[in-house]
Amino acid sequence: MRLFIALEIPEPVRREVARRVAGLRERLPQARWVDPEIIHLTLVFLGEVAEEKVSALSARLRETLAPYAPLPMRLSDAGTFPPGRPARVAWLGLEAPEELQALQADAVRVAVETVGHEPEERPYKPHVTLARCPSPWKRDVIEKLVAAFPGTIGQPWIADRVVLMESKLSPRGARYRVVEEHLLTGGEA
Repeated sequence: MRLFIALEIPEPVRREVARRVAGLRERLPQARWVDPEIIHLTLVFLGEVAEEKVSALSARLRETLAPYAPLPMRLSDAGTFPPGRPARVAWLGLEAPEELQALQADAVRVAVETVGHEPEERPYKPHVTLARCPSPWKRDVIEKLVAAFPGTIGQPWIADRVVLMESKLSPRGARYRVVEEHLLTGGEA
């Protein structure tokens, strides 16, 4: 199974992203745009995981992440990777408390210990992917993207669950299915 661990973006915020992207796509070079209906905040991309390891992974995620309190979140601003060079990925940033970094680090640790995940060496930068650019976008295009997403985007929300998602690739793009969801209870039963 091709899996990742994520926080979901609520429907009203996804709708606002869709509205802004609709007016932007024709003004920018060709890209593979992520369907706003499925945008999310990836904590850990696991890739292929043997099906027999999923229940152990899920149980450890539940045990490790439940003590975290729900996190206030908000999308904010846009940017690209790699920074300061022709863009390969367009993204939206996130306003979130520092605890998000600890939550992500614990999710990585669980993935390493239960399924042998090899973590990325670069530091975690919370973002929501908007598009992948087959031909790198130049500075003027990046400036148009950034100008389309100034400041905060949509309403703030409370992230109160972490989801283990399956990603199935198809010619029409990725399709996601929630395998398990784990509530952030702040230690409350």
